Amino acid sequence: MIEMIHAYEDYWKEYLDFSGRSTRAEFWRVVFDNLILTLVVVVLTSGSLFGLFSQLLEDHFTGISLGVFSLSLVALVVSLFYGLATIIPNLALEYRRFMDTGLSKSWFILPILALVLPVLYLLTFNWLLLVALVVVEAVVLVVNLSKTGQFSKK
Repeated sequence: MIEMIHAYEDYWKEYLDFSGRSTRAEFWRVVFDNLILTLVVVVLTSGSLFGLFSQLLEDHFTGISLGVFSLSLVALVVSLFYGLATIIPNLALEYRRFMDTGLSKSWFILPILALVLPVLYLLTFNWLLLVALVVVEAVVLVVNLSKTGQFSKK
């Protein structure tokens, strides 16, 4: 448990560190921490939105509705802020992980594509972009599961 906390602290301390390496253990500890925090934010956001929509469907606008609306708005803002705040540290961590596996810097285009492809899909609704995203994510997963130096030239 302490190791996970230290890994998450290091994740934020190395916010803009696109040098060095991140081991498999460091990488997956941070991924797990982010997953837990994301689930908490999603539960809070969806719960408050469910409360808001159920009150709107019942057509009761009372003081409670205003409170539920306020909670929903705060939850959405927190969710948006958390998502945006983790983009750069996630990219830095991913970069360090790619370097740890022995891949060249040019392979780092894959995690960037994993961020860009969903946006492009939402703009165009081209299903080929979803196929490309699945392929990119599969390759990124294989890299992240690889051991240190797996792809280095021997």
